[in-house]
Amino acid sequence: MERRPQGDNPLFSRNRMKLGVMAINCSHGSTPTLAEEAWPMRWADNVRVAQMMDAAGMEALLPVGRWKGYGGATDFNNRTFETLTWAAGIAAVTEHLAIFSTLHVPLYHPVQAAKQVATIDHISGGRFVLNIVCGWFRNEFEMFGAPWRDHDERYAYAEEWLALVRRLWTADEAFDHDGKYFQGKALWSQPKPVQAPFPPIMNAGSSPVGQRFSATNCDMNFVMLRQKDEETDRAQIQNLKGMAAEAGRPSQCWIHVYVVCRESEAEARAYLDHYVREKGDWAAVDNMLSIFGMQSETLEPAVMEAFRFHFIAGHGGYPLVGTAEQIVDQIDRLSAMGVDGMLMSWVDYENECRQWIDEVMPLMVQAGQREAFTPA
Repeated sequence: MERRPQGDNPLFSRNRMKLGVMAINCSHGSTPTLAEEAWPMRWADNVRVAQMMDAAGMEALLPVGRWKGYGGATDFNNRTFETLTWAAGIAAVTEHLAIFSTLHVPLYHPVQAAKQVATIDHISGGRFVLNIVCGWFRNEFEMFGAPWRDHDERYAYAEEWLALVRRLWTADEAFDHDGKYFQGKALWSQPKPVQAPFPPIMNAGSSPVGQRFSATNCDMNFVMLRQKDEETDRAQIQNLKGMAAEAGRPSQCWIHVYVVCRESEAEARAYLDHYVREKGDWAAVDNMLSIFGMQSETLEPAVMEAFRFHFIAGHGGYPLVGTAEQIVDQIDRLSAMGVDGMLMSWVDYENECRQWIDEVMPLMVQAGQREAFTPA
């Protein structure tokens, strides 16, 4: 297959606000709720949502890398499709959108990862994107007996890992490597990826060290907005883009949004309250917050309650709640902050994604946020 510039990836479309969906490879997606319409996570459902997005011209589909669930009544995210084999399958049944895999870099050797990514890039015709995770869920690492490094060292490890993978994607001759974390003789990988020089990389580093790693080594930062106010969010994004510019790298900033779109704002708020307050899996969320290191002893009760609500609503994503028109107005504000793309989640992915395509995307075109899509 002929190699193509990385810039041909749909991730780099001209749309002012790019669109993607995340977490359809996980049971309950991004929403630990006992609502009847919660995402069951079956392969056929994954294919239908992916093909629906593909036909609508969305840019990206991101799976979550998850090896162990969070417990609770839903056993949230306990059933998940592994992201590399999932991406290969989804790439084979789509034609337009960028397909991600999410890799925990300490669990994959660079030679193995380089070959797997190149394979999926060929299956997709040059639409692959790699989301790298440096490690945060210790219980998962214990399943593998993998070393648990200090926070800052995880990023030093990832930097060497990524540099080695990129060299494997581009080197014309076999080479030796003798680094701090990896050593090997006559390293080599063929075929090279379709995308030249190599597929784009995303990372969600949010600590100061993580943000620096993401801005200087990756093409995209998956930003967890602090959501204090618009100015704080704008400053957070501009700081990331500024660090990338200093390093001579362009960098997109994408965020996770959870969507509740209804004919009236009152209906949207009522449904949000239903699936969170009435049907939410509060035990699973408390487990999640414990893993994240958020302890109720160190936070005011009202602040902790807001965190818990937010994680049930959509794993801490940015809320897009209201009518289609209100949501498009909110997207304008996100774009003004510097957000380049949104990875969306819903309670009922299939029906609510169809609603988004039918009701919200035409308004985004009218608002100049996107161009009308014509399949190739």
